[in-house]
Amino acid sequence: MPAKSDITGIILGGGHSRRLGMSQSKLLIHIGGKLVLARIADTLKMVCSELVLVVRPDQDDDVPDLGIALNMHVVTDTQPYEGPLAGIHAGLAASHTPLNFVVAGDHPFVSRNLVNAMAAAATADGIENPTAVVPRTNGVLNPLHAIYPREQWTPYLAHAMSEGDRSPKYVIERAIEADYPPVTIFTDEDLEKTDPRRISLHDIDTPENLNQARKIVEARRFTPRHHSLG
Repeated sequence: MPAKSDITGIILGGGHSRRLGMSQSKLLIHIGGKLVLARIADTLKMVCSELVLVVRPDQDDDVPDLGIALNMHVVTDTQPYEGPLAGIHAGLAASHTPLNFVVAGDHPFVSRNLVNAMAAAATADGIENPTAVVPRTNGVLNPLHAIYPREQWTPYLAHAMSEGDRSPKYVIERAIEADYPPVTIFTDEDLEKTDPRRISLHDIDTPENLNQARKIVEARRFTPRHHSLG
């Protein structure tokens, strides 16, 4: 199991909330009495030595200030690029650890057990030979809830963006096809062992997603502790 000092948590906070139909960032929504960004930070601080928050260069909401208040290192997307690929790259470039857990800022139920399990899978051949670890559930890759080794993926993503790539899924699929940088797929079976209900992968893209998230919080209040995400 990698040490806490081997992992940086990278939160992508530069997204818009168009599908949710809200003017404010999804990271500033209250779920269970706590801001989404604070929920993510509280969990990742238990398994990561540092937290990096990536925002847009022109971001003028309260997310950057909240990140600073939560003791995060705040950086902007790698320019002149934009979108999640530029966010992942910027986070990796700011990291000082070999492993990095990247998560979209609208995932309110990050699980420390799942992060630890993915980090262990990333270092199955030793911390000197890490692989990226990307969940694939129901056949769909989840690149915004994944482990990325800094040394391999920082230059790889920089090159991909320079070639015009913008899709994290496409870039990962290409790496899998080329067998470099190495990628370990975290399967449905793997997820079943640490997060059988896939709560950690729940995002709040739409009003329906947000309502479901609030129902999850309410249900967990009446769930015995040993059944929780951890």
